[in-house]
Amino acid sequence: MHPQSKRILILNRTFPPSFGATGRVACDLALYLRSKGHKITVITTAPKAKTDKAKNLTVIRLPAPQHPKGIWGYLKINKAMYVRAKKLPAHDIVISMTDPPLQILSAGKIAKRMKAKHIHWVMDLYPDLLPVLEKDIPRFVFNHFQRKMHKAMKKADAIVPISKCMSRYLTHHGLPKNKMTVIENWPDKYLLDDNASQESLFDDAKFRILYAGTIGLAHEFDTVITAAIYFQKTDSDIEFVFTGRGRGLSDFQSKIKNNNLKNIKIIPPQRVHNLPQLMETGDVHLVTMKPKALGKLFPSKFYSACATARPVIFIGPLSCDICQKIIDFKCGATLKNGEGQLLVNAIKGYKTNPDKWHTASQGAKAVLNNHNPLDQWHDLINS
Repeated sequence: MHPQSKRILILNRTFPPSFGATGRVACDLALYLRSKGHKITVITTAPKAKTDKAKNLTVIRLPAPQHPKGIWGYLKINKAMYVRAKKLPAHDIVISMTDPPLQILSAGKIAKRMKAKHIHWVMDLYPDLLPVLEKDIPRFVFNHFQRKMHKAMKKADAIVPISKCMSRYLTHHGLPKNKMTVIENWPDKYLLDDNASQESLFDDAKFRILYAGTIGLAHEFDTVITAAIYFQKTDSDIEFVFTGRGRGLSDFQSKIKNNNLKNIKIIPPQRVHNLPQLMETGDVHLVTMKPKALGKLFPSKFYSACATARPVIFIGPLSCDICQKIIDFKCGATLKNGEGQLLVNAIKGYKTNPDKWHTASQGAKAVLNNHNPLDQWHDLINS
């Protein structure tokens, strides 16, 4: 090993080829840090136990359900990852993530045991998100785990939230600002491949609004339903396309059926190699978030839209970082939850005004011009 290289342990429930947005960025980070000379170990899960080894990269896959049921399913995975990590030799840095939830509690113990620095990478905030996800837990239980999580974060050597609004939320709840380094997420590498196929998934000329990502309980779709009802009566060549999975999907499908909407199409999640083809399908990309989720998560599908150079319409709290980026780069439109008519107006504007669409497209592309999160990670590791 190079004298300045470090042994780095990354803990996350998902890792390619298993599906999961956190696993994708964890993999990108692991490969990037390995390219910089560091020795990386990853502990994750898979349907069957397996250990993959390559030069300076070891991926330990523990057997576990890929769709855990309930808090106990996640706690069992957390414990299994902790037990396996205790058997590893010492590392210099432990990077914990937020899947499974509460992982920081065991990761702090692992880092202390290894006498390693501990970096906590905050993708989603638990238990803070549970009420948004309609999880009815007793207030004293919620408060207990929130205190434990915040205490564990205060003990970490560094905290990496993925947005400024998440950093503000943590600071508001007493987390030390001097421990925080905001490092945003990034689009899938396949979307940045200039040689990727640019063909559409559809062979007609409809104007499509694409939502590509988790259809979760923290995302809001009633505003979309309102706009779809309007366009079904007025514009047969406008179509909404949703691709993804999540606990909000069945409710969303019920609303589509109840309103007899023929202009909302739900297609299966696509393989990563088909991502460019999928993203090109959308003339405009849609990002949504419930107001109560502000600071507790950040919709990273925004970066995918920018990588595809598509206008972005954001429906959610206007204090979210996405709104400021859309304003700064003139790459789309922002509106509050429930403003269905404004969504209709925004879509009409991009459909009927090519110059407006082109300006937003160029703005979206510019968002990623100086976007170097992996370099920021390398600087943090070296510090």
